[in-house]
Amino acid sequence: MSLDEWWLLGSARCLTGPGICGAIVRTTDGGSSFAGIPSPPVSANDVTQLRYANALDGYAFDPELWATTNGGTSWARIAAPGAVTELAAADGEAYALACATASSSCQSMELLRSSVGSLSWRPVSTPTALGDGSQFAVSGPDLYVLTGSEPPLVLLFSSDKGAAFSKRADPCRADLGGRLTAAADGSPTLWAACPTGTEATAELSSNGGATWREAEPIEAGFPNSLQLAAASSSVALAWPRGENEPPAALDRTTNGGKSYSAVLSSAWRVSWAGFSDTTRAYALVTPSGSTAPTDLFESTDSGATWHQVVIKS
Repeated sequence: MSLDEWWLLGSARCLTGPGICGAIVRTTDGGSSFAGIPSPPVSANDVTQLRYANALDGYAFDPELWATTNGGTSWARIAAPGAVTELAAADGEAYALACATASSSCQSMELLRSSVGSLSWRPVSTPTALGDGSQFAVSGPDLYVLTGSEPPLVLLFSSDKGAAFSKRADPCRADLGGRLTAAADGSPTLWAACPTGTEATAELSSNGGATWREAEPIEAGFPNSLQLAAASSSVALAWPRGENEPPAALDRTTNGGKSYSAVLSSAWRVSWAGFSDTTRAYALVTPSGSTAPTDLFESTDSGATWHQVVIKS
């Protein structure tokens, strides 16, 4: 699979019967054209996120979990203990986080693993229980799990795809949780967005979570809802901007968080951003203050400049 081949999950009127269903489009030319492919036979609320490991093996999830091994020609529902909130695939393995029970109140979570190409998922044993809000990041065979918002907050590290774990330094406050993101360059670089109650801090580790440092200007503050996407230990994207800062939808650092500059104007609101490699990045945005459909933006220069991707056949 090349960087020119990727998929988008959205919604459209159901082809059979009333209502809104999930809809998937695929490009093989970097977004110049798209073609629709079958999606799981459920409503748009039953699966809201999509991940593909290669041209054949993909996963639709949140809250249900569905998998395809034939490029979307058919989909199989995967039994999970509860709602699946996180999923990623790397180095031949797929990982998912699911609520431990089907209850609407998620008190604890379970880490699941499957070999890419298999429809069989199995629980992964962790040395510390995973609380509600647990989250993970993967980079090759390395797996990092932040254990949720219930004390004690622990960062677990596995270098062998979850076979064994060790504990590493926790970058965030134990009672407020946080979110990890691994750098797209394949290095042991981690960025973490850590709420503090009144604002959030950006934290950076260049050694897989063994040690951390703040990655933000001293005079600046991020909101508690801070999210990060990273290309390397130098380049990262941050959103949203703090209320007391000049308005912008997306900020970028090229010096490991010492300073940030706006790269997408406040005319837009970012709901997600990520790097597919160190130079190519994508963002899902909507016009600020609008209920218009979400647009896809692309950057081919590590997030410095952006252009809209038009979804056309």
